[in-house]
Amino acid sequence: MPTALVCEKMEKLQGAIQLMLDAKKSVDRTEQELRIAAARKEGSGHATRVGSVGAQQIRDKRSASVATEGDGGGDTKRQKRD
Repeated sequence: MPTALVCEKMEKLQGAIQLMLDAKKSVDRTEQELRIAAARKEGSGHATRVGSVGAQQIRDKRSASVATEGDGGGDTKRQKRD
């Protein structure tokens, strides 16, 4: 039954859960930074997991709206009318 006491405890529980999730996010971010730093120190250049898309593959991907030299090289932006 949602009484004042139950609602107060629920709010405290939700606050504690949010703090825990924030702490986990911070830990995950720090661990990733450490993996990247260790990979750079080893000289590999980037620290991606097995199966991850490499930095070069990411650079090679382009949206369909971006024209490339092979597509005629035209400008895809609309021109302003005077």
